[in-house]
Amino acid sequence: MIIVTSGSNYIDIDAYAGIIAYANLLNLKGIPAKAVSTAKLNESITPSLLNLNTVLDEYEKSDSDNFIILDVSNKDYFDNIVNESKIIEIIDHHTGFEEYWKEILKEKSRIEFIGAVATIIVEDYEKENLLDNMSKDIALLLMSAILDNTLNFKAKVTDQRDIKAYKKLSKIVGNIDNFEEKYFLECQKSIEANLEKSIENDTKNEKTCDILPDTFSQLTLWNKDFILNNKENVYKILDKMSPEWMLNVISLEEGKSYIIANNELVKRNIEKLFEKAFKTDIMELDSVWLRKEIIKKARNINFKN
Repeated sequence: MIIVTSGSNYIDIDAYAGIIAYANLLNLKGIPAKAVSTAKLNESITPSLLNLNTVLDEYEKSDSDNFIILDVSNKDYFDNIVNESKIIEIIDHHTGFEEYWKEILKEKSRIEFIGAVATIIVEDYEKENLLDNMSKDIALLLMSAILDNTLNFKAKVTDQRDIKAYKKLSKIVGNIDNFEEKYFLECQKSIEANLEKSIENDTKNEKTCDILPDTFSQLTLWNKDFILNNKENVYKILDKMSPEWMLNVISLEEGKSYIIANNELVKRNIEKLFEKAFKTDIMELDSVWLRKEIIKKARNINFKN
């Protein structure tokens, strides 16, 4: 059996949609596969998406299992069920481990810096001439994943491939009025309902580079006001995780990111990175930035220095 899975801490809609859709593709090809995750689901996987006829599979461990990993390539953060020696494929869009997996998996390591893993999965369906066999529910998951991971196509990482994949999925789903706004407003409603859980479920705690703190949170909202009006609660939540943290608040209505930090060293490093100043504990950026884009920029600074 092939087990398609992702990360250990939490999974977002890109990982969730990706593993379900890819396992389905393998099954359509006659290759037995299951979509499995033991991680928490973050707020990008909205209640309406959870109500679709698409679910994760139950997992019973077997020594004969092989693993395909999506949306993560740092082996320290694979789902706990993964046997590293039995990994047969990696599909990711985060940089940093390309050479490691290329040496081990050759062409079965597909790490590409584009908007969404979901885009790669759509392209795989098309290559296998199975796009017409994709269900509307799986198409909805993949559409949401592309929206979330490209920030409604405003993120710098957005590629023409993401846009083309989204259009193909839209033809499967049919017309849904204001789907993009409805999706992000539903995400925001879930975040507001449980702020602490939302922050915990979208925080990466890992060493990415010297210039950024290990604790790096991100919240994607339609409107930023709720978070900025509840800064004290945000600080308490993040201070419990680490004395050094940063939060990237993405406000899609404005098309901007707001970086929040209260540690002076963290603030100085971020000011160096963006060549902008904090106003108290908030830095307003000129456009939207994804966490992975910020990490990539910071790694490039480290390399140059």
